[in-house]
Amino acid sequence: MDVHIRVGVIGPLWIKELLQRCFDLFPSMTPIFRLSDQLSDAAVFTKDLIEQVDCLLYSGKAPYLTAQMEIPAHLPSFYIPLKGSGLYQVLYLLNKKQTLSLSHISFDGIQVPYIEIARQSLNESFTYTHFNEMVHAANVDEVVEHHQTIVKNNPNSVVVTSLKLVSERLSELGIMNEWLKPTEEDTIVILERLLLSTTQRKQKETQIVFGRIYVDHSALVKDFATEKQLQKRFHDIYKSLLNFAEQFDAYLTVLNDAEYLFVTNRGTFERITEGYKTLPLLNDAKKSLNINLSIGIGFGITAVEAGKNARFALYQAQDYGGQCGFIVREDRKVFGPIDLVAPIKYPLSVTDAKLLDFAEKSGINAVHLEKALAMIKRNQLNEFTAQDVANMLGITIRSAHRILQAWLDINIVEVVGTEKLTSRGRPRQVFSIVKSEELRV
Repeated sequence: MDVHIRVGVIGPLWIKELLQRCFDLFPSMTPIFRLSDQLSDAAVFTKDLIEQVDCLLYSGKAPYLTAQMEIPAHLPSFYIPLKGSGLYQVLYLLNKKQTLSLSHISFDGIQVPYIEIARQSLNESFTYTHFNEMVHAANVDEVVEHHQTIVKNNPNSVVVTSLKLVSERLSELGIMNEWLKPTEEDTIVILERLLLSTTQRKQKETQIVFGRIYVDHSALVKDFATEKQLQKRFHDIYKSLLNFAEQFDAYLTVLNDAEYLFVTNRGTFERITEGYKTLPLLNDAKKSLNINLSIGIGFGITAVEAGKNARFALYQAQDYGGQCGFIVREDRKVFGPIDLVAPIKYPLSVTDAKLLDFAEKSGINAVHLEKALAMIKRNQLNEFTAQDVANMLGITIRSAHRILQAWLDINIVEVVGTEKLTSRGRPRQVFSIVKSEELRV
């Protein structure tokens, strides 16, 4: 699939020529440059670019750290790391400049393993010190002072710094130094990573999303006496669902009077639902038409996969009691109900050996066990009764008692008390999940 990627590039003026040569090797990427020799401009440029680009690329760690607070969580961001290839160039330049042999180098901004590899591969005997903290605009004075102290205590020392501002300050003080800059090799490596990451993200955004909407007509048929009134009602429902589909740029089709299908893409669905947080159709339909909907959303690489997952998601929504929406993703994980602050998550199929063992011993389906545990956790039910379990799993009280007794036998739950709500009847046992890493609760 041909994916075009807009890359916001932030860094100093000098780097444009180098980066342009590297971008020429990646025709699917278009750089949008925002360059300045003022490090503080990195944050301003970031705010300017975030609505225009698919990802951000910083010339190094310093501008990235300067702008970090302005980078939104959803926007991939990268910086060009300083690695060994640039260090070889710097050591070559220092050897050309030095009338005396290199005896000691004070480094900042590059990891010690790269220094060691370069020193050994070039068979160099210099000693070195390393500024161990991150180098950024806020600690320039500290970095310069560190290098000054090293040079003062070690005659014939030179400095290799990762920040141009530090290099300029050291030159003003008459301290020999070299500015360690990103190389084409380092840049190409990070562009390959950027391309892979952003392409995968774009491909996920274009995934097919199938939605199945089930309309509960049980109350509707009773309320409308004539066939004409009923047909008008069906038409009103269709109009409401059509407006919903238009919000998602979706194609809507009618399967029958009770079920509808819509197709869109994942990027649009995630944006409109604000990351699966809201699905206004549910409340709107209830309020304006007084109908209950169950919605199943399926993600998938193929139409077949997305359609199948939508069907499974609809089953989950109906099993939950309706008037809600569930998602089944391409990895077969269930997410829902949409619109809840803390939705539950569980797999459609369980492969965890311990959970399967617990399920077999308790006589309950493994998926139902995982679902029950997830719902207990989501509802923060530190204590619960057989009635709570029956409601969560959609089973009878008698079945819930049987399951809880089996869970007691294999130490999934424990009895923590009793409650008596009326003067008649037996007190109800109150249970709690046994804290165990095996149950992941």
